[in-house]
Amino acid sequence: MSTAVAVWLAAASTPGAVRGQHLIIPGRAVGPVVLGMASRQLFQQLGPPAGAARPQAGARLWWPDRGLAVRLDREGRVEAVFVESPQFRTAEGLGVGSSVGDVVAAFGPALHAQEDRTTLILAYPALGISFAVRKDRQDRVELVMVYRPG
Repeated sequence: MSTAVAVWLAAASTPGAVRGQHLIIPGRAVGPVVLGMASRQLFQQLGPPAGAARPQAGARLWWPDRGLAVRLDREGRVEAVFVESPQFRTAEGLGVGSSVGDVVAAFGPALHAQEDRTTLILAYPALGISFAVRKDRQDRVELVMVYRPG
């Protein structure tokens, strides 16, 4: 059984757990959006993106009603997913609105942390997930980024 399937099954069987349509799997998927998915498949899952964005290399496509955005690679496949909705959660229960302490307790100290006056990014590149935290919002996660581990 793959790690992604095991994580999904564990989360789905936990009382009150996040269901598959809202599960963040680091380095793999966010709900129905799977890294490497073709733009055609993406549109089948989410419908057309907001605005006039086209599925071209480097494009960032938005679904504000779902709280999701994606960036496409050169082949027009999903390269990264950006989560702004608190509905989406990892198996550990982390997502938009989680505290820095919650993230560190679940994933440990960030391998890479970038910080400026307003934002802290806790990056876990080996897992394929990062958390952007706005300092003026009581150190709560504002954006979750999922990408291929590297």
